Amino acid sequence: MAPRHLVIFGGGISGLTTAFYCAKSLPKSTRITLVEKSHRLGGWIRSLPIANSNVALEAGPRTFRAMSAPYSLTRLIEDLNLQDHIIATPLGSPAGHMRYVYLENEQEPGMPGELALVPPTPLHLPLSPHFRWMIRPFLAEFWKQPNTPKDYDDESIDSIISRRFSPEIARQLVSAVIHGIYAADSRELSVKSALPILTHAEREGEGHILAGMWPALVKRKQMLMAKREQEGDSGKGKTTQLDKILANSATFSFSGGMEMVPRTLEARLNEMGNVDLLTGNGVASVEKENGDFKIKLEDDSVLNASHVISTLPLPSLYNIVSSSSAYKTTPLPQLLSNPHTSVQVLNLVFPPSPTPIHPPGFGFLVPRPRNDYPSTAIAEPRPTHRNMAPILGESVLATGQTPPLLQNVLGTAFDSAIDATHDHKTQPTIMTMMLGGPFPLFQPSNASSTSTSTESSTSSQQLSPSDLEMVLRTLGFYLGAEQPLPQPTFHVLHTHRNCIPTYKPGSSRILYEMKRTVREGAWGPRFKIIGGGAGHGVGLADNITLARSVALRRDDD
Repeated sequence: MAPRHLVIFGGGISGLTTAFYCAKSLPKSTRITLVEKSHRLGGWIRSLPIANSNVALEAGPRTFRAMSAPYSLTRLIEDLNLQDHIIATPLGSPAGHMRYVYLENEQEPGMPGELALVPPTPLHLPLSPHFRWMIRPFLAEFWKQPNTPKDYDDESIDSIISRRFSPEIARQLVSAVIHGIYAADSRELSVKSALPILTHAEREGEGHILAGMWPALVKRKQMLMAKREQEGDSGKGKTTQLDKILANSATFSFSGGMEMVPRTLEARLNEMGNVDLLTGNGVASVEKENGDFKIKLEDDSVLNASHVISTLPLPSLYNIVSSSSAYKTTPLPQLLSNPHTSVQVLNLVFPPSPTPIHPPGFGFLVPRPRNDYPSTAIAEPRPTHRNMAPILGESVLATGQTPPLLQNVLGTAFDSAIDATHDHKTQPTIMTMMLGGPFPLFQPSNASSTSTSTESSTSSQQLSPSDLEMVLRTLGFYLGAEQPLPQPTFHVLHTHRNCIPTYKPGSSRILYEMKRTVREGAWGPRFKIIGGGAGHGVGLADNITLARSVALRRDDD
């Protein structure tokens, strides 16, 4: 039986996509209400167009991956008619295949290290002066005895890479990649939840990851094709113009920024007569009554729903449901099983310059420090060195002390480079620094207070001149700049608190048990939990795939 009234908690990309496909697939008689606590829709996706640039500033996610774009993502783009607005990064362009990892200076600690170009595949290791040493552990993995733990359930990504390859590969390379995706410590992140292909490959290879990788990838592709057929599209014999664009691209965004997707979804939903978008009014509580749901909003108004889909972060959902009678009958402690990391995004816009400010490529990531994560975001001043003169300038060098530098950098994206037509001589150069995650957050000198809430939130601010100067010194340090970086024409720091879930080892089993408990307990199958740390990945494409799948599924009572 079709829902009479479906209420969706959360107006991020998951909530909007769910509402869109539910409105398209359900009868027009079904009323759909989306409830969002903030006054805007789109969640973490927020774009700011910049004059004389095809690339917008992004406070949240900056691009989609093109080569691995799932069918649900390409279908959404086509359903929203956004194909003509795509800005694609060609595979052959520097940003399409050049990515760096920052390597510490182990001979002179405290001095600038080096940006090392990451080989695109293990076959390219012999060509890399920085990563050639990895050839031996990669080859040795073929002959290394299987060492999967007995009664194996799950482990961290750092653990499986250290176990099958080497601890240094896990630290220098893999921890940096995890910083860029999850903003998390790879020693704390579940391999089954975050990189399940590794466990599948080890199983297919009877204990050897490299030997089992190809069969694992083949099985994964077959599974994805089967899911496409279930959704009514086999993908056979169909190649759209969008498919052709993405086949030759590494990443892509949109001419209006990533926010073009949620803004277009919002516009389409507003055109649908059976959809209501409620913003600035969050969910306060939910009770189960006579098989339906009584939802009280923060302004004390009440919605009566036959079905509920929550796309909220799990801790936020816990705060809503934990006082309900259904929770007392069917408690869900799993909602608090995984922590969420906080990330700061610092957008920097530099004026046109005769020479490039950064090397060619997509950007760089910073691995876990050899001596582990620091306890403070800012490094203490220390005696300076003549080799620091290009970065600091002679006047600073004369003081004998290196001024404070940030030591909580996860990485930096060269945003302008995603547009292959970008010209640094006539157009601004845009870069985005990512801070925090397993590192401490940066507390600007002009910040009013530090939040300790477990709720997800975001705030934006300008930096003081002294803080901005420290940021530029830090960025120059990582880039190995030959002179101090120019003053940006614009900058803004976004602080996203509790924005990315860290799936702990064992999470997949715990979250599966949570969904079974919801389905079979007092909540029932009409109450669904998706996204928001429910174990389906953290990328936008993951959220879109799950939202579309749930919206088109026909397994509700």
